[in-house]
Amino acid sequence: MVLCLLQSPGRIVADTKYDLTENPIGFLSRAAHQWSSVAPLGQVQNQAYGYFFPHGAFFALGELLRVPPWITQRLWWALLIVAGFWGVIRVAEALGIGSRGSRIVAAVAFALSPRVLTTIGSISSETLPMMLAPWVLLPVILATSPTWRGGRSLGRLAAQSALAVALMGAVNAVATAAACLVAGLWWIAHRPNRRWWVFTAWWIPSLLLATVWWIVPLLLLGRVSPPFLDYIESSGVTTQWTSLTEVLRGTDSWTPFVSPERVAGTVLVTQPVAVVATGLIAAAGLAGLCMRRMPAKGRLTLILFVGIAGLGAGYIGDLGSPIAEQVRAFLDGSGAPLRNVHKLEPLVRLPLVLGLAHLLARVPLPGSVPLRRWRTAFAHPEREPMVAVTALLLVALTLTTSLAWSGRLAPRGTYDAVPSYWHDAAQWLADNAAGSAGSDSTAGSGSEASGSSDAHAERALVVPGAPFGAQIWGLTRDEPLQALASTPWAARDAVPLVPPGAIRALDSVQRLISDGRPSAGLADTLLGQGIRYVVVRNDLDPQTSRSARPILVHQAVEGSPGLDKVAQFGEDIAPTDDEENVVVDGDLRPAYPAIEIYRVTSPSGPTPHAGPYTVDLDAVPVVQGGPESLLRLAENGTITGPALLASDVRRAGRDVGEVTVTDTPTDRETDFGQVDNHSSGLRAPDDPRRTYNAVPDYPVPGAPLVQGEWSGAKITVSSSAADATQLGGTAPGSGPAATVDGDPATAWLSNGLETARGQWLRVDLDTPITRGMLHVTTSPAAFGPPVKWIRVETPNASTSIKIDKPGEPVSVSLPPGTTPWMRILATYTEDGSPGFQFGISELSIDDYSSGDPVPVPIVHRTVLPATPEGAQIRGWDLGQELPGRAGCADGPDRVHCSPALALPPEDPGTFTRTLSVPDATAVTPEMTLRPRAGAPLDALVADPSAVSARAPAEGVELRGGASAAVDGNPATSWTAPADSAQGKGGLPTLTITLPQPTVVTGLHLTTSLGELPAAPSRVAVNLGNGPQTRDLDDLDDPDDSADGPSATHTIELEPHLTDTIELTLVKWHGVLDRTGLGFLQAQPPGLSEVVALGEDGRPVPGTATASPERTAAVPPERTVTVGCDAGPTISVGGVTMRMSVTATAQQLATGQPVSATPCVPGSIPLPEGRQDIVVAPGPAFTVDSLQLNAGPEPPTPSVSAPSVGRWTENLRELDVDASGADRLVVVPESTNVGWVATAPDGTELQPIVVDGWQQGWIVPAGTEGTVTLTFPTDRWYRAGIAFGLLLLIPLALLALVPRRRATDPGPPPRPWRSTWAAALGVVAVAGVVAGPVGAATALGVAACALGLSRWRGAVFAVRVMAATAGLSLVTASVLLSTGPWRAADGYVGHSFLIQLFALIGVVCVGVTALPLSRSPMWRRRSQR
Repeated sequence: MVLCLLQSPGRIVADTKYDLTENPIGFLSRAAHQWSSVAPLGQVQNQAYGYFFPHGAFFALGELLRVPPWITQRLWWALLIVAGFWGVIRVAEALGIGSRGSRIVAAVAFALSPRVLTTIGSISSETLPMMLAPWVLLPVILATSPTWRGGRSLGRLAAQSALAVALMGAVNAVATAAACLVAGLWWIAHRPNRRWWVFTAWWIPSLLLATVWWIVPLLLLGRVSPPFLDYIESSGVTTQWTSLTEVLRGTDSWTPFVSPERVAGTVLVTQPVAVVATGLIAAAGLAGLCMRRMPAKGRLTLILFVGIAGLGAGYIGDLGSPIAEQVRAFLDGSGAPLRNVHKLEPLVRLPLVLGLAHLLARVPLPGSVPLRRWRTAFAHPEREPMVAVTALLLVALTLTTSLAWSGRLAPRGTYDAVPSYWHDAAQWLADNAAGSAGSDSTAGSGSEASGSSDAHAERALVVPGAPFGAQIWGLTRDEPLQALASTPWAARDAVPLVPPGAIRALDSVQRLISDGRPSAGLADTLLGQGIRYVVVRNDLDPQTSRSARPILVHQAVEGSPGLDKVAQFGEDIAPTDDEENVVVDGDLRPAYPAIEIYRVTSPSGPTPHAGPYTVDLDAVPVVQGGPESLLRLAENGTITGPALLASDVRRAGRDVGEVTVTDTPTDRETDFGQVDNHSSGLRAPDDPRRTYNAVPDYPVPGAPLVQGEWSGAKITVSSSAADATQLGGTAPGSGPAATVDGDPATAWLSNGLETARGQWLRVDLDTPITRGMLHVTTSPAAFGPPVKWIRVETPNASTSIKIDKPGEPVSVSLPPGTTPWMRILATYTEDGSPGFQFGISELSIDDYSSGDPVPVPIVHRTVLPATPEGAQIRGWDLGQELPGRAGCADGPDRVHCSPALALPPEDPGTFTRTLSVPDATAVTPEMTLRPRAGAPLDALVADPSAVSARAPAEGVELRGGASAAVDGNPATSWTAPADSAQGKGGLPTLTITLPQPTVVTGLHLTTSLGELPAAPSRVAVNLGNGPQTRDLDDLDDPDDSADGPSATHTIELEPHLTDTIELTLVKWHGVLDRTGLGFLQAQPPGLSEVVALGEDGRPVPGTATASPERTAAVPPERTVTVGCDAGPTISVGGVTMRMSVTATAQQLATGQPVSATPCVPGSIPLPEGRQDIVVAPGPAFTVDSLQLNAGPEPPTPSVSAPSVGRWTENLRELDVDASGADRLVVVPESTNVGWVATAPDGTELQPIVVDGWQQGWIVPAGTEGTVTLTFPTDRWYRAGIAFGLLLLIPLALLALVPRRRATDPGPPPRPWRSTWAAALGVVAVAGVVAGPVGAATALGVAACALGLSRWRGAVFAVRVMAATAGLSLVTASVLLSTGPWRAADGYVGHSFLIQLFALIGVVCVGVTALPLSRSPMWRRRSQR
């Protein structure tokens, strides 16, 4: 108890379920139903029933007794540890294993084993079954024990075992089943006799009584749950660290390897001392199991070997399982519930600690011998070798359990309480978003009125999304609003328990938010998703939350029409650093209130009612694509109301009719553990998989994918920054297609997780060539030391090429001979290191087979699937699903710019789509472009009549470049290149050009409104008459009236007539940036504004002027036009349409979308068949969207809100009026097969999915009356829980109330003792874990045991086997300690040698457990 209370006293830990400490009673009340409308987008509650007993009941009791939540939490931990500790002692006593002292040592080793240390503070629901496993086993041991004489009836023993199963709960049914498997294996290891059958007849029904309360809900959950197991950790992750050494140490769980906040678990897998200590304890357990007089050796070995086989069957390493791939496929398929194999840990740990108890049985330990005896023994360990071994083991045990004694069981992120502003926000939503029936709803009385109000409750979307709730004040894992909200809410997290279509819809919004991209369609999209409020949280931890920066969130939300701020809570939050002149995250996180709430209204018309609605079916437009396409359609104004996906229409058995075709869903891979920048670049059908999950992306059922296609040649790469596995988020424009797009600014870049050396790009030609020339340009954008040497490999020969400078093309003649393929391999970097990244920006091949050079046309296409048969195409809506992110963002104080913000789009240059046109038609194009940062855009925006500037810059767009210093806007700044902060590349110099020669007498220099860029302290100015140096800090009259650190310095200069000013920053005030990895980096200097002063002391002509508030420039209305001669072009079927672009300079400078106008209005003929659409936007633009309209836009359907009757979690009533056409009734919640709708006459309505994820039904024409929606399985769900929990009462009575007389149970069942079956089992397990090497090792160890037995006798052979088992595992652990996880030189745990030594130790246990005394052949061969 004291031990647990000392773990982060007074602070709450994110253990299992956040609701248990914040609102346990409310959570259990919600868990009483299968469906929850309050939960994100409406969803089935996943295994919430498992918390009813005992986990949830314990915390609910704590709340009722007003016990502080953190104390309740620690009491719970203490109960689990004590249960495990005492259970091992009781099992050891029942088996006669060990002495009193050694049993205590074993109990400590079990109760504070690595798995317990890892899980007790973060997911104690997995600790619970393991701690109760001994109590499930103990009655089974007694029932089968020869020493048991019937003190308790077999029925009572069976009930006691089952009661322990009931106490395990069902938060995770697999963990419960795995813990019960220990007892099951013990039971099945005995030959059935009368006692066995009587016990079984009691035990099986008792187990049913113990589990029916959660088995029934579990079975019902399987019928209605979305396939969320497809989108969580894959078997490739869960089995990655299940090598034998890690399994035996108890560190086979994947979570401490990837989750550093679990302090204890992280220490156990990363620290060499912990590796050796845990290995020593496990080795002692193996040695004890090998000992000749080990009680129940065979049965304990059986349990151990089953656990090892289950844990190791999916392991892939240098000496891994031969069936690992098949096992992983099973675990990612039908065996998905079993994927977290680490839950089999009790099968390994319990036999090992019992072996430890037996090993130390004869050692004089406290509690086993008198005080004088054990003191003498430990004072002179040289007299008794086992005492020395025991001392070493006790030291090891002390080291491993010191994580508990030193108060490190709690993970990082503990907190005192949830901040009050979250409670205030939840209350505000309760007061304002609870909804009302509305004027056109008929509210009944009593519960009906309440139900009507619930039907129209307004959902709030929490942004930005984050994988888990990691706030600056603490880690909750679950969303803070989850336990506080009484109104519907939603959030994008790592494990959304909704259909994949709903996740894709959320992702379309999340992508806008994380990119900081305002959208005219955002409000209508949110309204269509049933969202009426947006809750912007600014308290996420910038280091651990893996979420979008608040500045991007605000830019997207506040810039989108229809979203208006209505409330805020909490103080302003901004990350700070304790050190002076240090900023955090590049100063990209300005201060915002902790929580802000925005009301969503429609900017395009009246805001629809919240809640269910009806609409004419024929009026609902049909879209070929995924749910994510609806946001772009709303943005373009094409569809702003409900829509049906063509795949859903076909699944409902309806004709598609007229359809709008989009270029979604696309063939991508997704990192399901992330919520931002987690989708790969476009894939071709046969591209290799990079992620481990069985499904590559959230599917759209029935919808064909948009895929990539190569012609002329196919390019494959070793890895790519466009892979979903790219560290820090994918760069979709950095795939292999970038090498053949003709744009030197784009490039294929290898994955940053790997080294540059060894990365390759391969070209497989459609038509082999016999002579050729390869032209390659490596990319200067690759991170780290540049690649200096590459090797070009062909089937004929290889050629090495030196790269003098990245970005400069090199050519190499291909070796003569037929060449079907070639590969470019990075071999050496500039500094000789492995490097970090390799990239190629351009690649081309000239074919000299016919003598003259003929370029090989290598083309990558984005191919749309065929349109539905019989459908009429209304038009095509095409665009960039991954449009990238600008390098600057508007903050409340100024414009913040950084390369860390910028993310190029997937198609930055030429935009191509390949359409399947069913019938010839003509289309009218509408195109939207976005400015593309770079020199062409700078030249386009430049005003020849204004002061201009040029200089190298760290900024990646106009607002962070040199022109920012002369734009008259103090909110923008020029930032010098990052290298200047390290003294590289010379002093930063800004060259200012005046419209005409002017006498310059001085300069106004304004520093940034923020900490960055660093303010200069000394400058040198050259007007053409030589440099003039000025110290800004020595000036007496800086104008520092502006808020923040900004100041304007006026420097006087020797007058000179000039049109060019060179301003050099000689010195500056040092500012450091603390990166996300904790490193400090010096930041470059810069200036906000530079104003040249004329003879009259006023700004020279052409100077941009600022507004009186000095926070923004006067909006320039200057119009910029790109004419038809240089504007974008659209080409299709040999026809080219030229277009022009007209926009203001402000629109272009700030990256706003602009429209392109056809130079000759009209349509483009679109022939039947496969057609390539090619858009050349020009160097200053990228394509945002392209609409090809073949007919009029579909009218927005008129929706109406039906009257609502009862509205509960399992019963809903809607009154519909008669209509002459079929109608849709829609509930804006996630679709689920559990919901059934019936018409007034009792007929079941046809379900149909709306918007790709919402629940809808087709109401036939003429239907009038009440449509009833029911969730039939909820009735059985509730009954199963209630009835099942009641059944625990008679089970408890049977287990706890003794019977007056116990009948004679008869003789005990005998264990199975087949030598050949046992030997086959040992070989089989060794083979499963390590393949042929494992089987050979088993046979070799058996042969050695036989030889030793013949040489020195069986006793000597067993002793050698015991010593070998222990020393082998110790050796494996010592080797592992030389390179544990996160070691500087890499992890060595997958090596052949480490696995082999551990395998030898395990096989020794198996061989010594064989019942060889019953084998005549062994007795004959072992005789000397």
